[in-house]
Amino acid sequence: METASKTTPALREMALSVTNRLQNQNSRQTYHTVLTRFLTWYSAAGHAALNAAAVRGYLLYLENSGRSRGTIATTLSVLRQLFKDLRRLGTINEKTYQDLLEIRVRRPRGHRLHTWLTLAEVQELLRSLSRDRIHGVRDRAILALLAGCGLRRFELCGLRLKQLQETQGRPVIADISGKGDRQRTVAVPVWAGKCLEAWLAASTELRPADFIFFSIRRNGEPGSARITPQGVRDIVAHHSRDILDKQVLPHDLRRTYAQLAYKAGADLRQVQLSLGHSSIRTTEIYLGLDQDFANAPGDLLEISL
Repeated sequence: METASKTTPALREMALSVTNRLQNQNSRQTYHTVLTRFLTWYSAAGHAALNAAAVRGYLLYLENSGRSRGTIATTLSVLRQLFKDLRRLGTINEKTYQDLLEIRVRRPRGHRLHTWLTLAEVQELLRSLSRDRIHGVRDRAILALLAGCGLRRFELCGLRLKQLQETQGRPVIADISGKGDRQRTVAVPVWAGKCLEAWLAASTELRPADFIFFSIRRNGEPGSARITPQGVRDIVAHHSRDILDKQVLPHDLRRTYAQLAYKAGADLRQVQLSLGHSSIRTTEIYLGLDQDFANAPGDLLEISL
């Protein structure tokens, strides 16, 4: 087996091949992120061989870095596909591949307790962000679109300027590519639109590409061409912890969008369409709907005997 320094370029080429074969854009992004991070770690760690021990070392590194078991399980799944291709090409032998297959990551049992914010908490979160610094203006717009449009974080990361359009006389985000490559268009509420407009105005001269959101260094200079899903997660977690003193994740804001809209009178079907759910049952779970015995459906049947 070759050393890490010799195999890394070949591995990067193989990782690119594995990624490019995928049809789904979101899957390609996931594979690209996972494999890039693994190969960066692998090269820096100086492992003598690419084997199950190296993979176990990386998974332990992820665990010690605070990554969730779900993230670690996804990483292992992607690495198995890479090893499968390496075995096919003869880069690794059958025993090395079988050793990898024996690695197991126990997925968390049950479901994480969902978090929904109140309308007052959403307002406090947005109003408390600084509008004097470029970071604050950007983060406010990110939070506004997550809570006001119900976007997934990977959807937000992929937004481009050309998607900001008008439909039926109001601003929308068009052609959002969601799970399963399902396309949808979502209306932007006035208050979220104001946050977005402030960010677009402040970032015009900094923008490195046509992505709406990009990373910003501490000195205010632009970083990567577009912000990453992990970057969005960190932004939401940081501000919710500082402002609300509670842990909130991007998907909690998506659920909050659905619940607050539904409670305010939005039609369930319209909420489903805005979220991009293929099943109405998934939308009901997002809403946290419980059976209401005080206002039971049968009570609406005005039958006289």
